[in-house]
Amino acid sequence: MRRIAWAGLLCASGLVMGCSDDGTGASETLPTSTSDTSDSSTTDDTTTTSPTTAIPTTSDTSPGGSETSDETTTTTTTDPITSTTDVDDTTTTTPTCGDAALDAGEVCDGTELGGATCESEGFDGGTLGCQPDCTALDVSGCTMATCGNGGIDGQEACDGADLGDETCVTQGFEGGTLACAANCMEFDTTQCATCGNDALEVDEVCDGTALGGETCETQGFAGGQLACQADCSGLDTTGCTTCGDGDIDAGEQCDGVDLGGATCQSLGLGIGAVTCAATCEFDTSACVPSEGLFVTVRAGDNMLRKLDPETLAFTDIAPLTVDFDFGDLAWDGADQILYMIDGRPSESLFTVNVANANATLIGTHGIEDLFGLVWDPTTGKLHGSGETPNGFYEMNQLTGFPTFIGNPMQAADGITHDSTRDQVIALAAGVGTMYEIDRLTGAVAQVLSNQGFIDNCGLAYHAGEDLLFAIDWSGNLYTYDPNNSYQRTQLLSGLGAHDGLAFIPGLE
Repeated sequence: MRRIAWAGLLCASGLVMGCSDDGTGASETLPTSTSDTSDSSTTDDTTTTSPTTAIPTTSDTSPGGSETSDETTTTTTTDPITSTTDVDDTTTTTPTCGDAALDAGEVCDGTELGGATCESEGFDGGTLGCQPDCTALDVSGCTMATCGNGGIDGQEACDGADLGDETCVTQGFEGGTLACAANCMEFDTTQCATCGNDALEVDEVCDGTALGGETCETQGFAGGQLACQADCSGLDTTGCTTCGDGDIDAGEQCDGVDLGGATCQSLGLGIGAVTCAATCEFDTSACVPSEGLFVTVRAGDNMLRKLDPETLAFTDIAPLTVDFDFGDLAWDGADQILYMIDGRPSESLFTVNVANANATLIGTHGIEDLFGLVWDPTTGKLHGSGETPNGFYEMNQLTGFPTFIGNPMQAADGITHDSTRDQVIALAAGVGTMYEIDRLTGAVAQVLSNQGFIDNCGLAYHAGEDLLFAIDWSGNLYTYDPNNSYQRTQLLSGLGAHDGLAFIPGLE
């Protein structure tokens, strides 16, 4: 029985090339055999080792007809006495990358780094990662362990002062100071600047319209427009000016009252007053040709006469067409009009044609002894002055109506405008006091001189000679010198009674 059972086993395992129906055969001593027994569609590959034969055997077994395929390495021990078989089954699983769990064969997986850090990998800091295929750690986020040694190593962009020839300019800025970031992996551009963006940045003095609160005035100028240099390295003061500080500086003709000694005459523009414009350039609008003549009235026959200040020669024009007694003349340079008041006869204001002495009535002022008349080019107004009663008036040039301004408290028989000094000057008959009238109040601004007696008179200023001329009822012609304490000089006498005097530039 034992012999038949063993032979059957060998036949079943395919180790015997041929078997008889009764289980006996000549090949029972072959060392190996392979058999393929299929009970169903399930295959089972099994390697069997027999202790008696020590022959590895591979078999496909589908117990129970299952559809499950399982590759198993099985070690089978058969007891020749009991025919008992022991089987050891082991199943192996393939690693899965991306499940954040370390499997066999993986260095890391996602955030699972197996306890590794940048420091454990030889760096001095940063963030460690994992390569996508889980085969290696990703150290690109780590700081190089050599950062801080002053030299660029490995993947470092810079290290301390070693910037690898990079500057703010190579980084796309206009200028500034480039630095290295603490991790040596990037540049620090916080101290770089872009000139031209109208914003003050490091190392910029200014930028476009951003001037840091500076103005021409803070830079020591009187005014103007401050700007910024194109490279933002400094302020541009070419648009600033010292005009207005009262001193003549480079590029200025004058400054305020400082005319540098210039006059209409020194500028070759005749006579009149030079002033300084707000641009520190000369204003010569008040300059007129120095050539000209005086006009006066001989009281005895109302003859309008011309007087040449150079030769002191008189030329008769024609008798006035109205009576004239203690009156005066005034020349309006703006409108080229000769005005006249007749004194006592009709107490009226006239215009006079210089060519033929024809007088045209403007209107009656109604003030007795209104003896003085002056046109003020500074205010563009016509003023009258009286002897009894004393008074200073504004005369309406269209109606002749007087408006009282104030009382100088003394007579003003002759009155004129000194264009060089911009003063309204009056001369009192009798005592001969010369004084300045405040054109706003009519009061005496200052007494200029007292050169003694003078009769009722006319007074006029000659800018070309910078002298005041006076002619009076006693037939005397005088000059008063403003540059010599208004010292009086008598030029002519015995002329007969004259009154009223005005200088007309350009008159021939």
